[in-house]
Amino acid sequence: PDSLGSLSNLEILNFGENKLTGTLPDTLGSLTSLRELWLQRNTLTGMLPDSLGSLSNLEIMYFEDNKLTGTLPGTLGSLTSLKILNFSKNKLVGTIPDTFRFLTSLEILSLSNNTLNGTVPETLGSLTSLVEMHLNTNNLTGTISDMLKYLTRLTSLTLFENNFIGNCSTFLCDLNLDDFQFDCTIECECYNECI
Repeated sequence: PDSLGSLSNLEILNFGENKLTGTLPDTLGSLTSLRELWLQRNTLTGMLPDSLGSLSNLEIMYFEDNKLTGTLPGTLGSLTSLKILNFSKNKLVGTIPDTFRFLTSLEILSLSNNTLNGTVPETLGSLTSLVEMHLNTNNLTGTISDMLKYLTRLTSLTLFENNFIGNCSTFLCDLNLDDFQFDCTIECECYNECI
């Protein structure tokens, strides 16, 4: 409900794994003390409000497995304390915002199982704290970018079920990924098992 916005000292909001329906209120952006926002595995619909970009203390945003639509707001790039951003298993469209380059504390980025399109922004190379990046099962295009060479902490990268083409650059071998899942349309000399 809209009245949630009046809980200005709230630090953790966990409504995950309930049977919540409806849309996200703009007043969520008023919860400026919020550090964790858990809304996963509900049936939330509608677009993500731009006001989410006002949650400047947020460290965890977990919206996996809902029915959210529309695009990823560019205002999310303001969440510089964010460590986990998970919008997997929704109905999101559009491109990955270039403003995500400002999420330099981010450790886990999970946008899989949506309908995102376009290329992966080169500027994601600035996310040097990233340990996991899950972009599988979208409509992303282009080649696997050299920007990945800057993500030296990366241990898990899932890219399968997209429209990527070309070869993996040799730097990918230097990353020592524990988990790298990709389509057979991409040739990788140091990773033999494609999907």
